[in-house]
Amino acid sequence: MIARRLVVGVAMAASAIRPVRAQYSPWPDWLGAYSGTLRFHRSIPLEDIVPPAKQPRVDRDDRTPFPVQFDIHAIDGVAELWLRIDGGPMQTAERGELLRFGTLIDGVALLSSADARPAPRSATLTVRRDLFSVEALFAHADGSFWRRHFTARFLPDGIDVIAWVFDAAGTRARAWRGTAARTA
Repeated sequence: MIARRLVVGVAMAASAIRPVRAQYSPWPDWLGAYSGTLRFHRSIPLEDIVPPAKQPRVDRDDRTPFPVQFDIHAIDGVAELWLRIDGGPMQTAERGELLRFGTLIDGVALLSSADARPAPRSATLTVRRDLFSVEALFAHADGSFWRRHFTARFLPDGIDVIAWVFDAAGTRARAWRGTAARTA
């Protein structure tokens, strides 16, 4: 009986000891200011909309590239993102928008305040080793809404930027892709 308790105790102690894992900094070395361009990529119809649209929309979006600028930094471990998009339906005001997020927990932070016109009703920042992504929900005066996603993925050969929005009717998502380079 004592031997069995000893074996069980040793097994439990061994399972409690975990190998040490290296943790990555929640704020990788890619913090800084960036500038690039976005170009219309495609429209994605949302198949699960019931009833389906009688007149499905055709992609007639302007395929001319337009500038995008962003600056992500951390102050006392709290993230701030300044974003300026100069075209498309998700175009920001000329001065851009500044989104401040709460504490990053498991790679996710919620919006704590915004200096933007229009300001998002809610937003979420997701940070991973090679990317950050912001999902923001905006409301129109008529009560409808649109949702914007902005992602910057840091690859060995450059920065891949993707922006996409759901339209107010919720019948499709439109995507823009581009590249960016560090400016500061």
